[in-house]
Amino acid sequence: MPSLNKANVSDLPNINQTDQTLINKQLPERAIQFGEGNFLRAYINWMLQQMNKQDLFNGRTVAIQPTPHGKVVPKLNKQDGLFTTILQGIEDGEEKQDIEINSSISRSINPYEDLEELLKLAESEYIEFIFSNTTEAGLVYMEEAFPETESPLSFPGKLTALLYRRFTYRNGDPESGFTIIPCELVENNGNLLQSIVLRLAKEWELPAAFCEWVENDNTFCNTLVDRIVPGYPKDTVGDWEQKLGYKDTLMAVGEPFHLFVIESGQPLEKKLPFQKAGLNVKWDQVKPYRDLKVSLLNAPHTLLFSVGFISGLNTVREVMEDEVVSSYVRRVIYEDILPHLSFNRKEKESFADSVIERFQNPFVKHQLADLGLNAVQKLKSRVFPLLNQQGNVPSTISFSLASLIHYYKPYSIHEGHFMGLHEGRQYKVRDNEVVLETFIDFWRKDQHTEEDVARLLSIQKLWERDLSHLTECVFEYFKSIDRQGAKAATQQMLENVLPVENQK
Repeated sequence: MPSLNKANVSDLPNINQTDQTLINKQLPERAIQFGEGNFLRAYINWMLQQMNKQDLFNGRTVAIQPTPHGKVVPKLNKQDGLFTTILQGIEDGEEKQDIEINSSISRSINPYEDLEELLKLAESEYIEFIFSNTTEAGLVYMEEAFPETESPLSFPGKLTALLYRRFTYRNGDPESGFTIIPCELVENNGNLLQSIVLRLAKEWELPAAFCEWVENDNTFCNTLVDRIVPGYPKDTVGDWEQKLGYKDTLMAVGEPFHLFVIESGQPLEKKLPFQKAGLNVKWDQVKPYRDLKVSLLNAPHTLLFSVGFISGLNTVREVMEDEVVSSYVRRVIYEDILPHLSFNRKEKESFADSVIERFQNPFVKHQLADLGLNAVQKLKSRVFPLLNQQGNVPSTISFSLASLIHYYKPYSIHEGHFMGLHEGRQYKVRDNEVVLETFIDFWRKDQHTEEDVARLLSIQKLWERDLSHLTECVFEYFKSIDRQGAKAATQQMLENVLPVENQK
């Protein structure tokens, strides 16, 4: 079976003409991407590919290895930058599958082996854009020396060195600045990245004129990214190779849904015509969309995981196939969260519908136990802000708190986490030390009174607020789960919603 590379393209059995034409097309390098992992390739590179197919971008990117121990760059170079994207999911109520060979990456560079090759990119007259996805851990300040011959370890360090080469090579030309679009899941990521670059520039004693050029002549965008990308299909790779007719060590599987919100002080729509290519890109303020995503996607994830798990389910898809628990999820989204969001009604309803389809995706095995990692921290950042927008706390949230208490019951205690056990299934509970110790202490008793639950809910260092006003509801649901199991308790809760007066 042939491997995916340019030499074998004409011999591949299932390649379509559009992909083959694009692979052979001579296009300039117009962007740099720090990061070459699954997400960036199935997200930004996929978007660039869609624009290239319609002659709207007409350019390729150079992929930069972000860490010294990366393993993707050699694979990319061996495959001439080519890789397969496989998008699978439900869209408009129907299963969808879209497969294509992506040719948006021209080449890859390991800066730890050749820093100069990276810095030379700053001298290109064609490169205008810089994308990145180095994870939240990559978008941080690191104290390090100005790079003479060896690459900085941090992404901001490499970016600062690249910008300084651009500045010196173009003599500080105000027209020579880059448009920098970070995709890390960090709030105000563009502003943060710029601040770190400026800090490094000052520590490296670079000219004040360079700092002014960074601030005034480069565009740092804040962004919000959204697409689930499971990545390389290691469990089914043999089936895919048989179907495709070639070997590809860089297949990237993702869902069809995508959202990209870009907040920029400059008009970029003509330079990056994402929308013209039919892509779900918003040139707008990030915060409203971030709030929408957190409220309708992340918060329901956090509320449903414990209800689903202690009901005997393992994945989000199983939750959506279960009549009782899926009804719980729909009530959370459509009745308890959606009406309270100050967002365009049609758009928020459309997003909610897309969330249901994403939860139903048969191709993504989203483990409930994974969603449960650091769940108390997620409650505080994702769910509790919703309580500030409502006069009453919905029964579904009180029920989720009751199920969370059951989920956080330790079976065996280890350093930094404990293991839970439910119906023969062991699962890891990971959270901060205060959370773990609090629940270990709570579960030292076999029987719990309403006062015990009230005490737990009132611990501000646990919840960062006093939740004792929810004691009556939470305790009733806690005991109901104990008596009849989570599934029956969920059904009863849905049929007999407690009066809201009891939850004020």
